[in-house]
Amino acid sequence: MNRLPKHVTLKHLTAFVAVAQEASFTLAARRLFQTQSSITGLVRQLEDALGIQLFTRTSRHVALTPIGQEFLPRVVRLLADFDGTIEDVVRYGLLERGRVAVAAAPSAITEIIAPAAAAFVQRRPGIRLYLRDDNSGRIQRLVASQEVDFGLTSHWADAPSLVFEALLEDRFGVLYRADDETLRPDRAGYVRWTSLADRKLVGVVDETGIMALLRGRADLPIAAAAPFYEASSTTSQAALVKAGLGVALLPALAAQRVQEPQLRFALLAGPTLVRTLCLIRHRDHALTPAAQELMQALRAHVADMALPRGCRAVPGPRGQGLTAGSA
Repeated sequence: MNRLPKHVTLKHLTAFVAVAQEASFTLAARRLFQTQSSITGLVRQLEDALGIQLFTRTSRHVALTPIGQEFLPRVVRLLADFDGTIEDVVRYGLLERGRVAVAAAPSAITEIIAPAAAAFVQRRPGIRLYLRDDNSGRIQRLVASQEVDFGLTSHWADAPSLVFEALLEDRFGVLYRADDETLRPDRAGYVRWTSLADRKLVGVVDETGIMALLRGRADLPIAAAAPFYEASSTTSQAALVKAGLGVALLPALAAQRVQEPQLRFALLAGPTLVRTLCLIRHRDHALTPAAQELMQALRAHVADMALPRGCRAVPGPRGQGLTAGSA
């Protein structure tokens, strides 16, 4: 049966290494700013705990025994690993190292996260970032399973394990070809829903916050919730609109991301439809210091950025999230 030593501490191991490297209890005591008697006592306690003699001692000389020589490099590595681990944890707390993973809607990454992250990494160059663009349904699952630190997207489904904090309100409009002579905004810059009656709509696939909003409103035209064409992303939507297949219903921030000279975007008149982009975090798991600071950087960026028409930063108590059902 193996007998494991008890009461071996870092103080014992540090004293052992100092004596071995200095070949002297006196010099080891000076190096560690302790008395010689305390160093002698620590080494004796270590030998008693291990049940083996680590040093041969004479009145003039201290030398390692064969087992002491074998033990020394292992203890040196152990102490170095311990010091390195403690240093890593301290650096982590000081935001000198670490990793932040964020999942977000593509428009949120392009228009909000990327520019905010540029300023963040200048302050925290040792923090690594992982950004993943995805649809709302998968983003919520990634946050719930703690595969990412937090998410930024619109609400897709209620989730008791998640906290939603409204960050930005993003009004819907219509994306259409610039040469479309039959679709023109009114003097106030709005397009009426009735003008879309004979248009084929280009939508996006399920599990997006955009489709969840369109299908959740009974006062919208039926076609809004059942587009004729479907694309996997807003980028693909824009490509189909550009090709002349139809028009797309998009939030203003998403439309800004795909805007180009051949396309136009105009807000829709009443009934108005607004997407709320939310910071999403896990209710029961605290964010790392780095994730907290990046989230705060996103709030500050949205408060200061020049938002496209139809977008509005949502004010509110910092650090206070909405419940899952209120996003």
